[in-house]
Amino acid sequence: MAKKNDRNQDKVEIAKKIADQSKRVTNAYGNMEDGFFRIFRWFSGLVDKVIFTKRYLPIVSLLLAIFLYVTVNYDSENSIFATSLSSARTLNNVGVRAVYNTESFEVSGLPETCEVTITGDAANVNNAATRTGYCSINLDGYTEGTHLVKLTATGYGDNVTATTNPTDVMVTLARKTTQSFEIGYDFINTDAMDSRYVLGTPVFTDGTSVNIRASRSTLDSIAMVKALIDVSGQTADFETDAQLVAYDNSGNPVTAEIVPSTVHVSVSVSSPHKTVPIVLEFSGEVPNDMAIDSLTMDRQTATIYGSESVLNSISQVTINYDASTLTGSTTVTAPVTLPEGVSGSDVSLVTLNITLADRASKTLENVAINYRNNNNNYAATVLDNQTHVDVTVTGTQRNIDAISANDIFVFIDLESLMPGTYDLPLEYELSTTNSLVSFSLNQLTLNITLTATDTNTTTDPSQEAVQ
Repeated sequence: MAKKNDRNQDKVEIAKKIADQSKRVTNAYGNMEDGFFRIFRWFSGLVDKVIFTKRYLPIVSLLLAIFLYVTVNYDSENSIFATSLSSARTLNNVGVRAVYNTESFEVSGLPETCEVTITGDAANVNNAATRTGYCSINLDGYTEGTHLVKLTATGYGDNVTATTNPTDVMVTLARKTTQSFEIGYDFINTDAMDSRYVLGTPVFTDGTSVNIRASRSTLDSIAMVKALIDVSGQTADFETDAQLVAYDNSGNPVTAEIVPSTVHVSVSVSSPHKTVPIVLEFSGEVPNDMAIDSLTMDRQTATIYGSESVLNSISQVTINYDASTLTGSTTVTAPVTLPEGVSGSDVSLVTLNITLADRASKTLENVAINYRNNNNNYAATVLDNQTHVDVTVTGTQRNIDAISANDIFVFIDLESLMPGTYDLPLEYELSTTNSLVSFSLNQLTLNITLTATDTNTTTDPSQEAVQ
């Protein structure tokens, strides 16, 4: 019975402890709640004092504006608060490289450029885009033939992902062989060399052939190999190492391994020249019944430059002037016309002093007709037995008075003619140096019959063998 009372007493004590603990928790919670409300009322009062006080109103407005701006723009790519935004950027015209055994193989089908797309964190992408990366294929271990190979982007760093377009390329490896080619040459930068100088034929110090190592198809496409000799500013004999370049039939460079890639050459430089007279040639006719009475030039000769073969064929240089533009006595400058092949001259412009006077004319009667180049000693029969022609001379009175029949030689050229009847042109040459007068024949052609004859046979005068 006593044990039962003890158990009841324990239960009462436990219940009292629980009640006391509950009361303490309730008091603590109430205290906390009172504290929270006191703090809230204090903060609320502080906020009311700040917000609704004119002194702090500008500051509050500024803080609210900043808060709203940040709230709206926090996810913008350009926001100063953005720290880890994903981005992508595509790079065009990225160079392509191939890793392979260049001593043994030649690769074809490789694109020159590709596209690379970089993705990752915006800052890393921007940094990677400034790097000098490239696309590459690795052909180590591949044999001769055509292969589909993966293209990879290299050099953009480990913080981004770089993908290529295209991702795979079809390339062909061809085994190289060696073939010998003769070397030609081209002078380059000739416009940077004084035109008075002439270049001689280059002499190749190490021989005139070179070996080229490439695939058989590439070797078959090579039409020529040339040494490109730079002549910039050269005025005397010189030596240089000239770059060798292979070309196809269309003149396009062929990519191939040339061994060696340069050749040593020596080139002679000379300056052949010749002094010739300057001759003024007029075209057109002076208007208003006027003619040129006198003419002086400030230069009578010119020194011309060119190759020996060109200079040997030139006896003069000319000035071409349109007389129809003259309206009175004048002083003008006119350019010297250089014959083809002449590279330069010490005279480019000549000053002309021209005086005009009234035009006049006279006729030189019965100027003899002569024959040239009758190499076969043909006999000639001339229609109406004509042996002379009249010549009209036109110029100023002073100039035509100085002209006589001895100053003009009229002839017919019989070179390369066979027996037969021809209307041959009458031609003439002048022994006078007076270029201020003009000559005209009263007829332009002559009817003549050529026959074969024995040069020892006597014929009547109208059928003499002409010389």
